[in-house]
Amino acid sequence: MTKGKSNIGMMITGSLLVVVLAAGGWVAWQWVQQVTLQEIRVRGQVNTTEQDVLDLLRVDTGAVMFDINAALLEDRVVRHPWIRQADVARLPSGVLSVSIEERAPVALLMTPDGRMDYWVDAVGWRLPVTDRARYDVPLVFAVREAWHPMRPVQHEPTRRLLRELGSTSARLDALFSEFVWTDEGWTVHLTPAPPHGSIPVVLGTDGFDSKFDVLLAFWDQQVLQHANKTYDRVDLRFDSQVVVEERPREGYAIDTTNNNNE
Repeated sequence: MTKGKSNIGMMITGSLLVVVLAAGGWVAWQWVQQVTLQEIRVRGQVNTTEQDVLDLLRVDTGAVMFDINAALLEDRVVRHPWIRQADVARLPSGVLSVSIEERAPVALLMTPDGRMDYWVDAVGWRLPVTDRARYDVPLVFAVREAWHPMRPVQHEPTRRLLRELGSTSARLDALFSEFVWTDEGWTVHLTPAPPHGSIPVVLGTDGFDSKFDVLLAFWDQQVLQHANKTYDRVDLRFDSQVVVEERPREGYAIDTTNNNNE
């Protein structure tokens, strides 16, 4: 009898616990449905502003948090050209937390007359120039295209170049001054290094990863080692070959005994 009464007591206790939990869950559900938006917190912005993000969200203070669709808001925020990713979280305190990650420029697109046009990332998204940040990236004089906030650069040789610029080493970054599109494809003008001036290097339209490797080796083995030469032009379009137009610097004679890259 004692054991039977104990089992009945446990059953009653368990039932009461289920009722309490269910009631608590119902109360919490009702409370969540009544929490309203009190504050919007934005973080991660550099070239965007908090007001830019608020304008994209289009959510009014006082809205019921339960009714706010976080995925929809994230989709709205990433429509800003600078914003690569957005995470929106609804907090029980009535705070809407918005974390953004901006795109990273790999080059600065220039107008034909030498004015800043757009920053551009490795995927080809063109980013409006702002006065809030500056980036040490090469200048790019590319094929002109009409700008659209939801469409990246369409010119395929430019897209290939930008993808490679997104993964180049710090040494190569320091070597590049500007890229110019011509009838021969891309030509990069190197950063001047005394006693050499800015050397134009013809790259063509593709294969930039291997060509950049060849260029760096040529720079180390030839340009830096031969102050007696002036390099007027370097052409890398021909299957790992380095075609060089050079002349002796005034007061020097060209030494041809150690010119492995020619």
